[in-house]
Amino acid sequence: MIMNYKIKKQSGISLIEIMVALVISLFLMGGVIQVFLGNKTTYRFSEALSRVQESGRFSMDYISRDLRHAGFWGCATFDPSDTTNISNNLNPAGAGFDDAIHNFIENPHIEGTENDGFNNSDSVTIRGAVPGQSNIVSPYNSPTSAQIFTNSGSSLKQDDIVLLSNCRGADIFQISNLTQGGASKYSIVHNAGAGSPGNYNPAACKAGHCLSQTYGGDSALMKLQTVTYSIAQGVNNEPTLIRSVNGVEEELAEGVEQLQVLYGVDKDDNAIPDTFVSSDKVTDWNEVTTVRLMLLLKSEERVLGEDQTYVFNGTNITSNDRMLRHVFTKTTALRNKL
Repeated sequence: MIMNYKIKKQSGISLIEIMVALVISLFLMGGVIQVFLGNKTTYRFSEALSRVQESGRFSMDYISRDLRHAGFWGCATFDPSDTTNISNNLNPAGAGFDDAIHNFIENPHIEGTENDGFNNSDSVTIRGAVPGQSNIVSPYNSPTSAQIFTNSGSSLKQDDIVLLSNCRGADIFQISNLTQGGASKYSIVHNAGAGSPGNYNPAACKAGHCLSQTYGGDSALMKLQTVTYSIAQGVNNEPTLIRSVNGVEEELAEGVEQLQVLYGVDKDDNAIPDTFVSSDKVTDWNEVTTVRLMLLLKSEERVLGEDQTYVFNGTNITSNDRMLRHVFTKTTALRNKL
C-alpha cells in the first residue's frame, strides 16, 4: 500500500538568522551613532567659533569707535600746553567728583595701565566728546545766563556731562534740568548746586551760572565722557569686557579673557608712530597717536579634542582645558591727534 505523506513547509526564522541580523544591525547602528556624534561635535565647534568671532568683532568695533573719539572737542582746538580757551565748570568739591573721570582738561586724552586687571589684563581710558551734536538756537545765552536752547535734545538727559563748543572755545558743565520748549527747541539749564558732582560757580559770577562766553548759532552741544575698558569677572563668573562710562560700569561681552594694549608714540610730530610701547613706557600721553589692541576670546564650552597652541602678545601659549581660543588684533588711529 502506497502512503501519501505531506511535507510541511518551514515557517519563521532560525536563531542563527536572528543573530546574524542583530550583528548587522549593530554595525549599522554604530555607523549612525558615529555620524551623529561627528555632526554634534562639528556643530558645537562651529557654534563656539561663531560666538567667539561675533564677540571679538563686536568688542573690537566698540573699543575702536571710542578710540576714534579720543580728544574730540568739537570745533574748539585743544592745546595741552594752553587750555585757557576751555573751561571746566564741574565742581571739584562736589559730591561724587572724581578727578580721574571729571578732570577732562588736565588729564590726557588717552591713558592706560599695565597688567593690573583680571588675568593680568591691561586697561585703557579714553576722554572726549561723543559725535552727535545739538545746535544752539536763539535766544542765545549771556555769560551770566544759566540756560541755553538747542534744536534737539532727545539724546540728552538731566545730569549728563556735556561740552558746549564753538571754534573759539568751549565750556564743560552738567545739565541740571532739561525741558522741551517746543517741537524743535529744548531748554538746557546748568545751575550750580544741583547734581553730582554739579557745577562750580566762580565768585565773580553774580547771577545764575556763568559760562566763559556767549554761544551763538555756530555752537554745538555734545555729550562728554571718560570711558575705561578693562577685563573683570562677570555675573556668570566668566571673564568679561567691562565698559565704564563716567564711572558707570556695564558688561559688554563675555568670554573676553585678556586685553593687551600697545600705544603708538609719535616723537617727531609727523603723525606716524615711531614705536609701539606698553603703557608703562609712555612718557608723554600727548604723543600717542595710535593704539594697537589685542583681545583673547575663549569659548564657553570645551569643544576641542586636544590642546590648542596660539600666539598672544608675541608669546606662544598652549592651553590645557580644551576651550577654543581666538586672538583678535586691531590698530586704530586717534583721528583727533593726526
